Amino acid sequence: MILKKTNIRFPLVATLVTLLAIALLVKLGFWQLERAEQKRQLFSDYEQQLSSGEATKLDRLAEVSPENGRFRYVEMNGEFVPQPIFLLDNQIQDGTVGYQVISLFQPQAMSENYVPVNMGWLPAPASRQSLPEVNIPSGQHRLTGFLYFPSNNQFVNNTYETDLADSKIRVQEFQPNAIAKQLDMSLTDYTFLLESPETMGWSRDWKPQVMSPEKHQGYAIQWFSLAIACLVIFLFAVIKLNKQPKKEETR
Repeated sequence: MILKKTNIRFPLVATLVTLLAIALLVKLGFWQLERAEQKRQLFSDYEQQLSSGEATKLDRLAEVSPENGRFRYVEMNGEFVPQPIFLLDNQIQDGTVGYQVISLFQPQAMSENYVPVNMGWLPAPASRQSLPEVNIPSGQHRLTGFLYFPSNNQFVNNTYETDLADSKIRVQEFQPNAIAKQLDMSLTDYTFLLESPETMGWSRDWKPQVMSPEKHQGYAIQWFSLAIACLVIFLFAVIKLNKQPKKEETR
């Protein structure tokens, strides 16, 4: 079927498909620009807290959320709970697969909740049937670090597994609210990224490990370029279609 508008003819199906394709590509381009801005804000929040210098005491911290508490630099006093210890699976550092160790901390200023403390990365044993040896410090400690609100990955179905050891739990994703519900424990909805004491824990680099804003902008340019290409191809096809009758008339 061909639509006519004055002397110009448009193929109906091709027009609809082209319009839908262009709309989708443009939407994807703006989505990538939106993601670029989100990542830019993420890095900005991290750098701002990193350069702030002075940590906020946990007992003076107002109610925090992912919007106002991301990478908040915090200080707390208390002691670690010996178990359980959570091992965040599939964490890669310098090309080596390992775990991030998350231990529960009982702060003096918050006796009703445990704070999950990410103590850093250590390499995984050669066998999946083995878990690394982990020693959690005892006694009272003063910790400083950054608050982190994990994003929810809906593609991860099995949050944790307990069949390897009772005291160490391997998790594919550490979601405090889900873990608290499954293990019947009271946890904060954020984790604490340990900064000091530097001698405590394992290797750590808390700079956001996400796609850079520049990459998102590059993908946005690609989507917009494809939309322009679709439009150009469609216009060439329409021009060719409308020239065809004129050739036939000149014979």
